Amino acid sequence: MTATPMQMIELDAENAIHTIYHPPGAKDQTFVFLNSMGATTDAWEAKLAPMLREQGYGTLSFDYRGQGKTRYGADAKLEPEEIISDIVATLKAVKPRRPVLVGLSIGGLFGAHAVLRGAQADGIVFINTLRKANAQVEWINTLEARLIAMGGMPLVLDVLRPVLSGREELARLRPTHLPAEGYTPWPPEHPRRRLAEGVNKADWSLPYEQLTLPTLVLTGLHDRLFRIQEDVDEIVARLPDATVVTYPDGGHSLQAEFPERFIANISAFAGRLKKA
Repeated sequence: MTATPMQMIELDAENAIHTIYHPPGAKDQTFVFLNSMGATTDAWEAKLAPMLREQGYGTLSFDYRGQGKTRYGADAKLEPEEIISDIVATLKAVKPRRPVLVGLSIGGLFGAHAVLRGAQADGIVFINTLRKANAQVEWINTLEARLIAMGGMPLVLDVLRPVLSGREELARLRPTHLPAEGYTPWPPEHPRRRLAEGVNKADWSLPYEQLTLPTLVLTGLHDRLFRIQEDVDEIVARLPDATVVTYPDGGHSLQAEFPERFIANISAFAGRLKKA
């Protein structure tokens, strides 16, 4: 693949993955960002990826089918199994130099599944990923899909934000949220609604013992939506090579709340990795 930053990875006549790839410089490693269901390449490219490139790292961000500029056809399912296959296909097509996978929320789960299916990576970063399949996860996922139907993602984020973010982030966001005019429903065919409805098919029963590559676990203690600390601790204990960094003042999206600290953490982690 050439060094042209934006390209489409053609999967077939109807489906193509939108990618933004910058090869590494002096650091000789590439951070590969794996979106959550609600993220797109914008989550990384607005600030984080440029900052990492300034330090000499390569970056690869891309959108799943149903997100951003990625193209999808009538037969696209917009479900976890399809997403994982697309991650494997994208890494195979781009061939980023010494990839370090960085998964936000469920994006970390997708990345772990991709590694267990043969995707090559020097290491993997979980940003508030670790959880178990349980009534809480199913409830939240079902609630999200219903809220999207009622008022789109603006309603989802406004309802869930107090249990997703730290106090400083809530204060920063308050002036642009909770609109007086209310919210607009999103139709059944909206891709984000379809992604939300498919997320309950995600397989959280990962054989973590088989995930032998170095792993960085980033946890925000103000993530009160998905985080069950005893489950996080149990899963960490099953990981063969895990490093844990806790943000006492952080919520779910640590990369957005504390970008400089986040970059320092993942850069330090990458610096300890050996060539595969």
